Amino acid sequence: MKPTYSSDPTLDRPTNGLAMSDAVFQYDQIGDILVVTAQGDLFQYRYEDLRNGYNDTYRMLLDETIKHLVFDFAAVGHFGSSFIGMLIKLAQKVRKDGGEALLCSLTDDMREVLQNLMLLENVKTDFFWVPFDTRAEAIARLQANAG
Repeated sequence: MKPTYSSDPTLDRPTNGLAMSDAVFQYDQIGDILVVTAQGDLFQYRYEDLRNGYNDTYRMLLDETIKHLVFDFAAVGHFGSSFIGMLIKLAQKVRKDGGEALLCSLTDDMREVLQNLMLLENVKTDFFWVPFDTRAEAIARLQANAG
């Protein structure tokens, strides 16, 4: 079954995306942007469920209509190292294909973990993210860069 997507870029929360992989992630497509929203703390899921969510997301990124990725953590309080590794691989896929991968709605704890790993706002590394406070800000950034 192919997921259904929202088309309203002004929404700060997902609308009608189809949750897959035991509801680990919800997906919305806004233009050429795939928005992936994690559904709750990622520690609550088995590794297999996270891996299935990763695989679902990767397959969606193969769609030629999708260029960018926004990962929304509004419903998440914590994530672990396995998930960070998956997140890096997804971002590398998008960037390799000429798109951008952005993060939004990070908690202070998540920001600290990513900063300690030198993955957040660290221009001295060849791979890092600039976080956005909200989903709408991240989408607006990508849309502004496209125009």
